[in-house]
Amino acid sequence: MIRIAAVGDIHLGPDSAGVLRPAFETVSDQADLLLLAGDLTRHGTAGEAAVVAQEVAGLGVPVVAVLGNHDYHSDQQAEVTAVLDEAA
Repeated sequence: MIRIAAVGDIHLGPDSAGVLRPAFETVSDQADLLLLAGDLTRHGTAGEAAVVAQEVAGLGVPVVAVLGNHDYHSDQQAEVTAVLDEAA
């Protein structure tokens, strides 16, 4: 059995760095995989994606992310994806 933790619509931005990290740090105790289910950023910028990447870095479980409509708002989806891939 694989345990999956899923969260979506986190809408992170520069001012939310560190907000979700305490909750994410416990994920390896509860799940084998973390799924980020879209709307990871507020406006779809690479800078916001960097905040997301920092929040989930080094959790001890694989992280799978899909983009949502907010992640396309600034037409930087390639950059957002690259930042998240680089962090992985």
